[in-house]
Amino acid sequence: MEQVVYDSGALIAIDTGNELSFRRHLSRMSARDHVMVPAPVAAQVVRDPRRQTRLMTTLRGCDVMPFEEEHAGLVGRLLARSGTSDVVDGFVAVTAAETGATIVTSDQGDVQHLLGTLGVRLPVLKP
Repeated sequence: MEQVVYDSGALIAIDTGNELSFRRHLSRMSARDHVMVPAPVAAQVVRDPRRQTRLMTTLRGCDVMPFEEEHAGLVGRLLARSGTSDVVDGFVAVTAAETGATIVTSDQGDVQHLLGTLGVRLPVLKP
């Protein structure tokens, strides 16, 4: 069982009909991988659940990770040290670092920079 964190790019790819991304997700579910979606990532992509059937089905199979009070300081310090400002990318990186998870993202460079700032090396995959 693998730990995996999706960012908004991974979910958008699934939602917009990218068959390869959807098949990869189904494969992760079949392998019983633990797929996590930080709650702010879900908020970035959910617009009309009635019309986003594939996205909503995908999210039901994922562990949506809440943004808790303790994350504010962790993410804020990471952004300050990395010279970046995207709270959602910061939370994706922190979530992956805490769990040792592979990250599926369309922002590979940004996420790798954040992981490097944390001193962590984890796989970063395209959706």
